[in-house]
Amino acid sequence: MPLSCMRRFVNAPLVIVVWMLWGSDIAASAERPMGDARIAVAANFRDTAEAIALHLEARSDYRYDIIVGSTGKLASQVINGAPFDVLMAADRVRPQRLVEEGYAVAGSQRTYALGELGLWWPGAGELFAVGDLSMLNPREVCLANPALAPYGSAALTALREAGFSERYLAGLVRVDNVNLVTAMVTQRQVRAGFIARSALVVAAKRETVQMDETEILWLSDHEPIHQALVLLGRAQHNSAAHFWVEQIDHPAIRELIRADGYQLRPLESAGDR
Repeated sequence: MPLSCMRRFVNAPLVIVVWMLWGSDIAASAERPMGDARIAVAANFRDTAEAIALHLEARSDYRYDIIVGSTGKLASQVINGAPFDVLMAADRVRPQRLVEEGYAVAGSQRTYALGELGLWWPGAGELFAVGDLSMLNPREVCLANPALAPYGSAALTALREAGFSERYLAGLVRVDNVNLVTAMVTQRQVRAGFIARSALVVAAKRETVQMDETEILWLSDHEPIHQALVLLGRAQHNSAAHFWVEQIDHPAIRELIRADGYQLRPLESAGDR
């Protein structure tokens, strides 16, 4: 989807709130020199990243290109020389690894959102558990590829904890990222899938996918998915990239993130590695 189209999905009442939150400190950003940055974003955070870019561009001379993919593939592309300036991963492991291997700036990584995993099973009824998936053929259940996507890895952990055999797990349908799981269930290519809470918010905003929250089992008893960003090595002197990283903790940006279905870390611990 073209960038210009993707940026239209902004909730109007939320825009008013965000404008009120932006103070004189952001207004001063217009004095900064022109620049641009390429932000590599985990698929589940796509719409939120587009909204962040829209607001930062409106209040500065900077311009941002959003590149979307699974965390694993994006991190691999960074290692192979992809011209990204910031990585917004769906885990903390890969940003830390990029720092350790010299591909990212030490001390720049921080948690920007806490994601929640859910099992979407249309038609299952209001009361069901992960273990009830045993009633389905594994080819009727979808998750993001655990090797590439942290949400998929979390789903696999939940299934193992529910007692599913490795044979059953090997038969599950796997897609590149968690957004594709929503598409698979919507198109009825599978009967159930592990999704991100942000998918429910996006569905409501776009009004293109009908999702009944009573058909979703939120795995609230599991550890939330810590999503971290990191400034990449090529962007050490890129003022647009630095501005993006600096503003991620601004109240207006945090409100955008919260409104899209994520939990937030307290600011004093947002820099936890």
